[in-house]
Amino acid sequence: MSALLSDVEWGDVVSDDDGILVIRGEVGDLPVVVKRFADTPHRREVDTYALLAELGVPTLPLLGSGPDWLILEDLVSAGYRQGTSADLSDPGVARLIARWYDALHAAGDTVAAKAIDYSEFDLIDPGSLATVARRWPDLLPFTERVTGQLPAWRDTMGSLPSTLTYNDFAATNLAVFWDGSSALMCDHNLTGMGLRASDLRNVTTMLSPEAAEAFDAEYRELARRRGVDLPEEADRLDEATSHLVALILAAESEETPAWVEPSLAWARSQTPDNTYPPR
Repeated sequence: MSALLSDVEWGDVVSDDDGILVIRGEVGDLPVVVKRFADTPHRREVDTYALLAELGVPTLPLLGSGPDWLILEDLVSAGYRQGTSADLSDPGVARLIARWYDALHAAGDTVAAKAIDYSEFDLIDPGSLATVARRWPDLLPFTERVTGQLPAWRDTMGSLPSTLTYNDFAATNLAVFWDGSSALMCDHNLTGMGLRASDLRNVTTMLSPEAAEAFDAEYRELARRRGVDLPEEADRLDEATSHLVALILAAESEETPAWVEPSLAWARSQTPDNTYPPR
């Protein structure tokens, strides 16, 4: 099936935010969700879905696409239920999530380093660090040190294996199959290239301790079977990178969001003896 926008019987608008319009509708008798992208950067999701389909990574069924739009089968129609906050405390669901991430990362090992032209690390540059310093002037000495060491940071990042990373774990993006046999992540506007460690941290920080332990154990066992190394250096690099990305994103907000407070505390704890990337 290759659906066109002209095939859609339009329904309600689900959301219209940050240049992405999401609308419910039907193609024939099949419930669908249509995504329209106003901005060029967001349109990479069209290519991302095509790449994931080519690689065999489980996604919601893609029924049609164009330069700035996607038609996806509705989650419930495809046999899934949307994730809930309770799923984040369920070790069984956590193991299903680990299997999907393993499939994503394994597929990412087979593609070029720039298969998707997006990486969270690319957000970290002298201009964005200067914005952070303007927002929080007491961080100027810290951002200057990081800026000076960005070339070494990029070299370290380039020396570590990169893969496809999802980067946006949340219960609202989770879909669990009706019989509890599998799960997948929806919405790929932030999917890009990066470190496995980034996704593992992104997931486990959202799960309860018991569910995080189940996720970690399942993922590491699958990685072991594939012969995949999970270097500690990647964990150290990701910790610092994740804080910097949080600061950069929060610097654009009018008010300081609560979720950036740990990153502000981390940055303020850094001393001239700290090196970037961390060793």
